[in-house]
Amino acid sequence: MAYALKWDAPEGVVKHFFGPVTGQDILDSVIETEASAHFDRLRWVINDFLDATSVTVTADELDEIAAIDRAAAQSNPYIRIAVVATQQEMVEAARHYAESPMNRYPTRIFPTLPEAHAWLAHEA
Repeated sequence: MAYALKWDAPEGVVKHFFGPVTGQDILDSVIETEASAHFDRLRWVINDFLDATSVTVTADELDEIAAIDRAAAQSNPYIRIAVVATQQEMVEAARHYAESPMNRYPTRIFPTLPEAHAWLAHEA
């Protein structure tokens, strides 16, 4: 497991990814988050990839994640997603997810955690 979840009260969660990260790690973090008792009150997610040494995720895996999120949006459509990444491969993967026709959650990409938190606070 190359991630850890840190709940920020029931309305937010930071997913901290570290080391080599796979598409399965990202998918597992989505499943764990959406299975949580906090999910119905969740309003934002930060996917922090700053400590990831590599990210290996396919377009098919990203589309699967977007499809799972689309189904989850049926019960909670109020979530916004911030992706924090500087590695080009992760920025491109985040862009693929954000632009997927399956994605229902507003998604933005940031190079720093403070910028992600500012967007989430501003848009609340």
